[in-house]
Amino acid sequence: MDCTVEQRGDLAIIGVRGDLQATTVDHFQATVDRLLGAGTRYYVIDLAELGGLDSAGLAALIRLYKRVRLGTGDVCLAQVPSPVQRLLDLTRLSRVFETFPTVAEAAAALEAPD
Repeated sequence: MDCTVEQRGDLAIIGVRGDLQATTVDHFQATVDRLLGAGTRYYVIDLAELGGLDSAGLAALIRLYKRVRLGTGDVCLAQVPSPVQRLLDLTRLSRVFETFPTVAEAAAALEAPD
């Protein structure tokens, strides 16, 4: 699993490549921790190249959401693969995470003034 990060001021776009699961989630978590430590408040998680997602990967996304929402930030998902969308629907997390068909749309939603 590999993460790419594009920083746009207070917005980070994290691209996840490969599987986000128990054996790889530490790398994702370290990336998120570094960004949170730097004060980043808004996150787009680009799942276009996500290979697989297990409960540990899902927990990492939820943990990020909870940590960001305790402050004044937000997290959304972009380019969510169909199997992951079904998982989000099944777990009712589709009510928690706002999803967008493209990274540009997700970024625009977070960059728009409240």
